[in-house]
Amino acid sequence: MIKRPFKPWYPKHTGPLEPDRTIILMGHARELLTTWEVTKDKQLVDRHLATMDKRYGQGAEASVRQYMRQVAKYERHA
Repeated sequence: MIKRPFKPWYPKHTGPLEPDRTIILMGHARELLTTWEVTKDKQLVDRHLATMDKRYGQGAEASVRQYMRQVAKYERHA
């Protein structure tokens, strides 16, 4: 009989993914805002934003744009 290797037990996440999604999208917003501030390349930022809906679901692009506005207004120029 072959002994199985030890695997630690981790709790499975069965709840909604909305809090995690919010944190991920806010991180993308900060990253894209920094990219915009450094390069001033609107096409690059728009290309990255176009992939958000496919990757994170319907409405993700609009959410990231809104988070970018919030970060620029409340975190960068405070």
